[in-house]
Amino acid sequence: MTKTTIPVHLDINGDLHGLDIEPRVTLLDALRDRLGLTGTKKGCDHGQCGACTVHIDGERVLACLTLAAQAEGRTVTTIEGLAREGEMH
Repeated sequence: MTKTTIPVHLDINGDLHGLDIEPRVTLLDALRDRLGLTGTKKGCDHGQCGACTVHIDGERVLACLTLAAQAEGRTVTTIEGLAREGEMH
């Protein structure tokens, strides 16, 4: 059985990223495994601990419960995006 992928374009911390991912890939896995943004942590992977929290369009969202495709066309801010160029936030 072949895996089906879909193209997803994400605005992460002001940078645009194009990915070909399986429809079931979570935003958390896309951030960590596909984009190398490891500041967002995988804790419980059930939406209970809050370690995977990101902002989508300014609203708090649990990335482990959000499909990456759901973030297409929206603005995602991770912990890496809170401070630019090494400045403290």
